[in-house]
Amino acid sequence: MAAMAEAGTRTINAYAAKAPGAPLEPYTFEAPPLPATGVEVKVTHCGLCGSDVHLWRADGDYKDFTGWAAGQKVQICGHEAVGEVTAVGSAVTHLKVGQRCGVGWQCGSCHSCEYCLRGDEQLCQAGNGVDCTCAGGNAGAFADYLRIKDAGFAFALPDALDAAATAPLLCGGQTVWTPLRQQTKAGDRVGVLGLSGLGTMAITFASKLGCEVTALSSSDSKKRAALDLGATKFVAHADEAQMAAAACSLDFILVTLATQQKVDFTKFFTLLRPRGTMCFVGMCPPISADVFTMGFTMHNITTSNTGGRKEMVEMLEFCARNKIGARVVERPLAKVNEVLAELESSKGAQRFVLTA
Repeated sequence: MAAMAEAGTRTINAYAAKAPGAPLEPYTFEAPPLPATGVEVKVTHCGLCGSDVHLWRADGDYKDFTGWAAGQKVQICGHEAVGEVTAVGSAVTHLKVGQRCGVGWQCGSCHSCEYCLRGDEQLCQAGNGVDCTCAGGNAGAFADYLRIKDAGFAFALPDALDAAATAPLLCGGQTVWTPLRQQTKAGDRVGVLGLSGLGTMAITFASKLGCEVTALSSSDSKKRAALDLGATKFVAHADEAQMAAAACSLDFILVTLATQQKVDFTKFFTLLRPRGTMCFVGMCPPISADVFTMGFTMHNITTSNTGGRKEMVEMLEFCARNKIGARVVERPLAKVNEVLAELESSKGAQRFVLTA
């Protein structure tokens, strides 16, 4: 079975957009033969991420990474895929047919540049750099099958992980796991700003990593949910009294806001202790900072993206040990257009997973 699939093409049934923002339609295409380093996955679950929406719309800089920009007729999104391995290339040894695996945003790198060699594959600088699962002309996982050329970016899933709850971890989860794992330690006082999909996962991770977590939101409406996820404190940042009480209390703030509106972050720097760090992840808003004033407290501004393969493996094992999964709403792939509308109306408050 694996050898036949490796040698031949595969007819794939997907949902694709024929123009930016157009409804996704059933679309059938022939995938090329699987290379020796590749893997084929029968997709059972696929998370719907904000990046999928931006690619579908060809928003801003995303337009340069769409299938249309690469000369394709359509854009096929989907990069938080969970499924069953149905074929592997002859050079693949860590996966077997029938095994469950997950594929996230990145699906390839050179494995030989200085960044890949130190485990930062997400910073690959060789050739065209990072190969992305549903960008640059690659056909994503809003489909019955997904083929990627580099099986090193398909990760075996621990048995303890639920498929639907794991799918969003493969991009959104890794995005918040990486800076928390690399830039914080147990006992740190960590703030999470933005309590949609990324923020809710960040609260759980930070809490389980032994940090004291303060959730930051514009109003008290998300307080109960944040505390249930593991936050020990909550600050409604529109309330001046609450902000004043929390001044100089945090070692690290993870910003997960997903907006292109300019945000005044001055007031959030007042929450940091000296040498504290504010880290931006995801689709960050534009920022401006008073660097002169920051110098007196030696505050730091950093950014982070998804992370390398090592972070993915660590995160999945951590989630299995600690029984962590994203809180999701499942919908059939055939309802993808309805789900896109729901996602927009919820403003990212819900994390959707499409099922086969």
